[in-house]
Amino acid sequence: VTAFVLAIACALPVSAQQAAPETEAAHPASLAGDYHLEGVMETGSGLRLQDDGGFQWFFMYGALDLYAKGTWSRAGDGIDLVVTDLQFPPQVPEAKFDRMHLRIDGDELAPQWPWDMDAFRKGEVRGAYVREE
Repeated sequence: VTAFVLAIACALPVSAQQAAPETEAAHPASLAGDYHLEGVMETGSGLRLQDDGGFQWFFMYGALDLYAKGTWSRAGDGIDLVVTDLQFPPQVPEAKFDRMHLRIDGDELAPQWPWDMDAFRKGEVRGAYVREE
């Protein structure tokens, strides 16, 4: 059995042998889970980071409701959300974005907002996503 496993492992291309560590580094299981936004008045928002590198996100601020999904990966001091599908009201085109960075701050994810809108400023950190228990 050991010889069989070694033969299979040696037959795999080097890129396939290294894929697991890169995937774990890009999408650490320790970050996967459900989060909610705290520290921003009159705003409701949630984020689900999936083990497979996918995400789902919603944001409600006044009459504005946004929903996004896409992929996430480690980037610098945090993670980047790359949007593949964004639902936003057509009358508010400035709400559209394709990427958001969240800085890892202990057990929290601090969002750098991707737009200038009302009290939110592009690149500003405001509030934090806290993991659901």
